[in-house]
Amino acid sequence: MNALSKLAVIALPLLMLTACDTSVTPSYQTSPQNTIALQPVAASGKRAKVHAFRVAEGVNTEPTCRLAGPIDVGGGQSAAQALQDAITAEFLAAGLYSDRGTPLTITLTDMKVDTLSGYWILAAKVQSSKLPQGYVVTTRHDYKTSFSAYSACPNAALAFNRAAAAFINQIVTDPAFRSAI
Repeated sequence: MNALSKLAVIALPLLMLTACDTSVTPSYQTSPQNTIALQPVAASGKRAKVHAFRVAEGVNTEPTCRLAGPIDVGGGQSAAQALQDAITAEFLAAGLYSDRGTPLTITLTDMKVDTLSGYWILAAKVQSSKLPQGYVVTTRHDYKTSFSAYSACPNAALAFNRAAAAFINQIVTDPAFRSAI
């Protein structure tokens, strides 16, 4: 066997091991903490909807995990659409959602994942016609990671929904939320 053949025997398996995998976040499920936080607001007669969910310039909503590949946080949708759907689901679960409710504009200002340390950061500005100056929320959600990308990437994808739930909780428990709707 010549040197080139030996190199091919070694390189081919290594090349196959470095192929990209996509880690996919499962569908968002509403959080009991968010439902409990929103029910008194709904009971007061206030109603809301997410009119627009925007992404600020420079925010990367297509995170990757090390050299293993992308993390699909929307399960095929954009991250903005997945987060808007998650907030809408929370509003529906608590009885706060209405098509005629106060339209909210939410602008995602930060979205980061660190698969080595194990955390997600989500930040946004929330505005409405009732609160045009809006308010800002930032959430850091820590999760258990792994040394190997084989485990760390799926862990990050699975942790996104818990990060999204904490993010939504920051939005709806901020004292300015009631003023915005």
